[in-house]
Amino acid sequence: MTNATPEVPEAISSCKPYVYRGEGTGWVQVILWSSFRVLLQFCAILFFGVRIYGRENIPRKGAALLLTNHQSFLDPWLIGIALYRQIHFVARESLFRGGFVQYVLERTNAFPIKRGRSDATAMRESLHRLTQGRLLNLFPEATRSKNGAIGSVGSAVSVIIRRANVPVVPIVIDGAFEAWSRNRILPKCFPIRVIYGKPIPAEQLVGLSADEMAIFIRRELISLQEKLHSPHAAESRAQLQADIAKGRARLVVSREFSK
Repeated sequence: MTNATPEVPEAISSCKPYVYRGEGTGWVQVILWSSFRVLLQFCAILFFGVRIYGRENIPRKGAALLLTNHQSFLDPWLIGIALYRQIHFVARESLFRGGFVQYVLERTNAFPIKRGRSDATAMRESLHRLTQGRLLNLFPEATRSKNGAIGSVGSAVSVIIRRANVPVVPIVIDGAFEAWSRNRILPKCFPIRVIYGKPIPAEQLVGLSADEMAIFIRRELISLQEKLHSPHAAESRAQLQADIAKGRARLVVSREFSK
């Protein structure tokens, strides 16, 4: 009796043809994922003294959408090294240029997205992986922080939450900005902490407007940052209040012109 071939999504348009080689495709993928996980655990402890909090908040089975702040290139592997389940990632299309790097990305559940514009293919793939019961991570800020603070949440997040109807797990990384900020060529040793928040039921979010949902998620991330006593938490809170005030100002202006 032969094993059934796992469902493989259609190739995604990218710099080079994308091939799904991730979770569920065989023992090679499992070994590669496990090997990378152990190696990166060792590196994380040795160079960054990584400490993990709230790992029990990740669902043991079933789909969930992980929303993580984005401080550095270290973030994708930092959130996965402490978990027993595999995570699926959205990565910028320019990383998929073929060769060994693309092969590793495909084997570790990453798939491409076009930056700076809407990408219906990446959106469908995100929903597809959630319907398969996977853990999908998104960085809702869409780009690395310029100052370590948590920025605005992109509109695509609300679309996925509404369509997928899965629990949302907020995650915050702190210290990665100091370890490898945007203006550093190479990382440096600096203590890093990762905290997994409690799952938020989809029912708690789907009734909100896109703006309300973005603010809600941002507040949850900032609350986790405050739990870690992050030096960036105050700036994150201040930026949020300023953005809310700007939004209200725009609303008042639009109402004045509509009279």
